[in-house]
Amino acid sequence: MRTQLPAILVSTLLSSAIAGCQAVPRHELDEGYASLEQRQFELALASADGYLREQPTGPASAQALYLRGRALEQRPKRDENQARADLGSARFAYESALARSPDRELEAYVRTSLGNVCYWLGDYIAAQREWDEAYRRLDNEDVRSWVLYRIGLCQQRRGHWEQADQTFAVVAQRYPGTEPASRALAHTGARGYYVQVAAYRSGEAADKLVSELRRDGHPALRQDDAQRGLFLVRIGPLSDHAQALEVRRRVAGRHPDALIVP
Repeated sequence: MRTQLPAILVSTLLSSAIAGCQAVPRHELDEGYASLEQRQFELALASADGYLREQPTGPASAQALYLRGRALEQRPKRDENQARADLGSARFAYESALARSPDRELEAYVRTSLGNVCYWLGDYIAAQREWDEAYRRLDNEDVRSWVLYRIGLCQQRRGHWEQADQTFAVVAQRYPGTEPASRALAHTGARGYYVQVAAYRSGEAADKLVSELRRDGHPALRQDDAQRGLFLVRIGPLSDHAQALEVRRRVAGRHPDALIVP
């Protein structure tokens, strides 16, 4: 339901972060991180909560809170209400982990994940702040490339179009040939928002929906994606993100997969 940053090898991170802490039930958290990698989110959550019940301020409490946040963030959602609830709880877990003064490596990954949930909660100022801090601390260049790209997305969501273009240019320069670089180039040059209502293989089907949306008072248009062989039906351009959110809300009943671009 949500687009995540690439998976991080959290079991390796955990091992380096808590090595030597004899008082920590390390096997319990190790098992929790292994469950997370296997997408067994409830088991991962139980491992984190088990540790926090026993040692709420213990030496590995930051790692346990990070595990808790990851499990809440990534587990499947029944609907939008659960998504917002889980993301809000994950945000609290990540912020609590930061309050435990984690080491530089763990802090970088906590801030990376905190930026992710802030972004999906619509708090783009906080998301950009956390990703800025994470980018300065991360050593993993693959994750850094994604974080920098997502900083550009935040700048777009805030209407800082030229600043976003500059960020995307840096992504393309520093990480050529990567998926973040490809996405950054695709987002470059945007100066307004669109609500993408549907994507068709048939131009005739796309034109029909454009006509229907225009009859309903929406400034709809068809945009052809020759590279993928798709005909995109979009509403826009729209001046700000709040307006795009309102348009998406209005069309969501008939088009639940509508999304905002960029």
